[in-house]
Amino acid sequence: GAGFVGIAVALMGRLHPVGIVLAAILFGMLYQGGAELAFEMPAISRDMIVIIQGLVILFAGALEHMFRPYVQALFASVSPKAVGIEAVKGKGA
Repeated sequence: GAGFVGIAVALMGRLHPVGIVLAAILFGMLYQGGAELAFEMPAISRDMIVIIQGLVILFAGALEHMFRPYVQALFASVSPKAVGIEAVKGKGA
């Protein structure tokens, strides 16, 4: 129902207003496209569209965790906080 989709949209948007708007547009396109596809091709049921939405959520979460270590390492190497910590350690050593 609408509650499940609302939770999925909030999770996909990572609880950020802009992300929630983008995720809502994505889910709206999936929902409307699924309805039109089911209308044009009776062999495709509404359950298949729900499965596709679930897979989108699953793969989006998997991609987030797949790239997170690399992104964190990149930001840690560039951030001034990390540079300041290394400078302090370098002076004392």
